[in-house]
Amino acid sequence: MIDKAKLYNKQGLRLFRDGQLQEAIDFFTKAINIDPQFPDAYQNRGGVLLQINRIIEANTDIQMAKDLRSAKFKGISRGKSGEKNNNKPVRLNWLEVDCIYDNVYPDDSQDTENDAQEFDDSFYDDFFSSDTIETEEAREGFVKPASETSHYPAIIEFINGKTLEVARARLFEPTKNDISIIRQDGHVERVIPLEHITCIRNAEIPSKLTKDKNSSCHVEIIETVDGKIYNEAIHPEQDIENVLFGFSTSEQTRFIYSFLPVVNIKKRCQHRYLGEILMEKQFIGDEILKHALDKHQQTKSMKLGKIIALRAKVNCSVIEEELEQAKQAKVQEGLKTGEILLTAGLVDEKQVSESLKYQECLQNMKIGQFLIKKGIVQEKEVFIALAEKFRIPFVDLGKQKISRKALKLLSKKFVLQNEFLPISLDNERLTVATKHPDVSRLYDAVIKESKCKDVQFVLTLPSQLRSIINLLNKKIGFGLDH
Repeated sequence: MIDKAKLYNKQGLRLFRDGQLQEAIDFFTKAINIDPQFPDAYQNRGGVLLQINRIIEANTDIQMAKDLRSAKFKGISRGKSGEKNNNKPVRLNWLEVDCIYDNVYPDDSQDTENDAQEFDDSFYDDFFSSDTIETEEAREGFVKPASETSHYPAIIEFINGKTLEVARARLFEPTKNDISIIRQDGHVERVIPLEHITCIRNAEIPSKLTKDKNSSCHVEIIETVDGKIYNEAIHPEQDIENVLFGFSTSEQTRFIYSFLPVVNIKKRCQHRYLGEILMEKQFIGDEILKHALDKHQQTKSMKLGKIIALRAKVNCSVIEEELEQAKQAKVQEGLKTGEILLTAGLVDEKQVSESLKYQECLQNMKIGQFLIKKGIVQEKEVFIALAEKFRIPFVDLGKQKISRKALKLLSKKFVLQNEFLPISLDNERLTVATKHPDVSRLYDAVIKESKCKDVQFVLTLPSQLRSIINLLNKKIGFGLDH
């Protein structure tokens, strides 16, 4: 019967994609009737209900999905047979964020804290901005009619910082890894290897690279090996493996076609925020995201007094009264919250210390981590979105075989220090699974350690990565001796 619920849920998704919203709701309802603990069906039905403005019903469904995923029901369990008992769930009020937060991070569960993924990259600091999607006018100017000539005016930016503007440049000749500067008489004046170049800007587009002007280009932040930063609108279809093709985002130049040699690209990241990608993939609805953003900000700015009250299990009104008295008493002026409560005997030093660390954790929490911890989106959904943002493949390690040959290339100490795992080796190209989407700092270190010619990083779930590393370490010790 559980399998039948999944089939109904899939049919509902197909109907939703076809625009048959009421029919989709009916199938999600059938799935829920068969399996009342099926969070995906509630989440999907809630998303469709939001689209047709049935807000109250939608919020109820989405709350139910979140409760189920967060395992916040008491007295409900499945046996080996899959049967469920009939105890009613204890519902949590999403508006009471602090209460939910304490349930997500129980005081006596150190493992829960350790399983949290640290979203510490600067790219996560903001969520939305007004300049992340190109205007229609900009897109209209992206693609011009193909030229019949084989050479074009170009600006060449070198890895040493120099710039050269030429009237005639022929791309990818005499080899695919070169460009040629053409004299007025048609003869080759100079050949420049792509490895010496960070960017080539053309005034016209070669006929073989003609692109559909309606294609969706996302602006990317691209860092090259010499530290230069480019903001380019990258075309979704890439026909040439050794260069990244896109368009300049500057409106002040006629050299709008960009070619960035892959060999000199250190880091790529879409100039879009995580929430935008999550919404695009329909992992989260607009209203729920806005609500989560508000609660995320409230949680980050929670006062120390409230944190101490929650963690020390002291009534908030008692804490507030003591702080108010201290505020009005001149002798207490200048004392911090923790010192005031210690002096009053309401808490001990350990509780204050733990609360300060907890407050720091809340203040540093990024939105992706918050969404996962609240059960609003799944860990996998966030990491799929991060993989797209950072242009790195996503791999489910639960379905991936680990190559013993690849394991032997990296030492156990190196793997444990960096929290990644070599998983395959193909023609001297080592594939390494990591939980960090920004892998630019790791590339050279892995090349040096493994002695491979090339390394490809793939993003995976921190929980999967940690489990497999621990398992391999216990079973075979990685088979690594060097």
